Amino acid sequence: MPSRIALALAATVAFVSCAAPVASPPVPTATSSSLATATASVLPAGARRFAIVTERSVATIRVREQVAAIPAPGDAILTTRAFSGSVVLLPDGSFASGSAFAADLDTLKSDEPLRDEWIKFNTLNTRVYPRAEFTLERVSGVPMPIAAQGEWSSTLEGTMKIHGVERRITWPVQVTRSSGEVRVRGATAFHFGDYGMAVPANRLILSVVDDVRLEIDLVAREP
Repeated sequence: MPSRIALALAATVAFVSCAAPVASPPVPTATSSSLATATASVLPAGARRFAIVTERSVATIRVREQVAAIPAPGDAILTTRAFSGSVVLLPDGSFASGSAFAADLDTLKSDEPLRDEWIKFNTLNTRVYPRAEFTLERVSGVPMPIAAQGEWSSTLEGTMKIHGVERRITWPVQVTRSSGEVRVRGATAFHFGDYGMAVPANRLILSVVDDVRLEIDLVAREP
């Protein structure tokens, strides 16, 4: 019995050490149009404003890990629904200045609370960098002006900011438009070092794959 308890404790501590960052929304970046901002009350002709629907949006982070006392590798999976932000889509497919969404990284949760705290404290350093941000600049693959209904394989261009580091990315997504809403689903991957973070390390961790997978399923609605 004591040996089983010790093994369980070791496995719990090992899980805590697997870290994964997540992708995060951005500091507003000026787009090709300066006619409007995401918070402007009056929009230029043909522009559409969409605000994030928090309760129907989710981000998922996955990192492959191998921990001591566990026979096979598995994924550390963390999720959050704490999104905020709004965008103004202009008729040429660009976004108005200030179009961005953000996620509160302090709300990330997995199936292991100790792991969550370890990740926030050691990897993401949420005390200093509490949010992940994505500033949108342009969408391609969606016919403009955007139709009232439809589904398109598209690409989002913009700037991702995590852990205080900004990187331009091109993000393949599936865009669905219906009933005054837009749903955006997609996945991307990056390395810890891309955003100034070290690969998680602990004496009970056999290995952590340096490949962070970020999946988003966001719903935004017109006012």
